[in-house]
Amino acid sequence: MLLPAAQRFALCNTFLLKCTPGLSSTAARAMSSGATPPPDVDRKGTADLTDKYMPDPVDTVCTRSVQVVTPNLFRDFGGKLRFSGQASTVKCYENNPLVRKALEEPGNGRVLVVDGGGSLRCALLGDMLAENGVKNGWSGILVNGCIRDSADIAKMPLGVKALGTHPLKSSKRDPGQRDVPVSFGGVTVSPGDWVYADGDGILVSKEELTL
Repeated sequence: MLLPAAQRFALCNTFLLKCTPGLSSTAARAMSSGATPPPDVDRKGTADLTDKYMPDPVDTVCTRSVQVVTPNLFRDFGGKLRFSGQASTVKCYENNPLVRKALEEPGNGRVLVVDGGGSLRCALLGDMLAENGVKNGWSGILVNGCIRDSADIAKMPLGVKALGTHPLKSSKRDPGQRDVPVSFGGVTVSPGDWVYADGDGILVSKEELTL
């Protein structure tokens, strides 16, 4: 008897983790689903990075060399909890044509930063757009707004952070702006900035951070 798809996926995921030492759970999930796993390069934890680049908390105010997004503002929804890359930005309000357009392009390991104005009245990202992000090599998506299809997105090898969820899709009337500076959560993100995100928080830097 053929097992349900969810059970087959879980068994394959468990087998890969047991038989492949050092394989991350994110990569295992990607391989189980038939997707190409992303490079395992997101090992730069935000705590380690702040220890190196912000040894004195006053640096947050005085130098602003590394910005820290307001804590506890964003929730994790993707199957990849730690992600990083250079930012590409979209500024929109309750509409997502440019979000779709961006995720249809090669991501090359970048992070799509979507400033939806903090609206909690509709979703700017769903499972189909998130699948495009996986397929086209995006490292993650940061949404200053809501997403939907969260249960499906949680199974994808993609970093996704957002303010919350909403079942209603957004409009398609006003496309918004692409690759402009966006500000929210106490930080400003410009195209080409480096974004580092994990369970401890989100960092933004003009320069690539190394450990």
